[in-house]
Amino acid sequence: MERSEEMISEEYVDHIQNISLNPFFQSRVIHAFITGYGKQAPYYLLYIVLPIIYYRPSRKLLITAQSRSSLRSLFVDDVDQVAALGGLQERVFYFYTSTNQAFIIAANEGRVRLHTDGFIQLSQSIDYKNFLNKNVKDFIRASHYLGLLCSKMEVSNIYRLLGVTLV
Repeated sequence: MERSEEMISEEYVDHIQNISLNPFFQSRVIHAFITGYGKQAPYYLLYIVLPIIYYRPSRKLLITAQSRSSLRSLFVDDVDQVAALGGLQERVFYFYTSTNQAFIIAANEGRVRLHTDGFIQLSQSIDYKNFLNKNVKDFIRASHYLGLLCSKMEVSNIYRLLGVTLV
């Protein structure tokens, strides 16, 4: 590849990164998680969503998840799959502000509501099957299934299983 072609491809990657790290897109990812969760979700559970979904190895596992899967069977039981959680604590800190911004956008658009008790109520559902772009659909589907898997466990057990703490 020539130098000019290399610069063009680097610019292209930067544009894709800008789009995917856009808080409006991230609000859709969080919205899909809450839809998959299926009940009122505790606000602090949102802090694991973007770090897991934006890490390709964990997203790939979630895309293949089924409704009978569990977080343990998906990420912990198989030694090869444990690597999909590598660096999760650091990514939680990295995405902390982005998570807050994405939630504010979702709330302002009327898709979710935060109650005074710290629980989030879904106002409108989102369906990953309605997305035509495969990459976008993969993000939304993975987030939906993460919500579904998290709804089967106590929140404290989720953080313990994933090895994450919030400070």
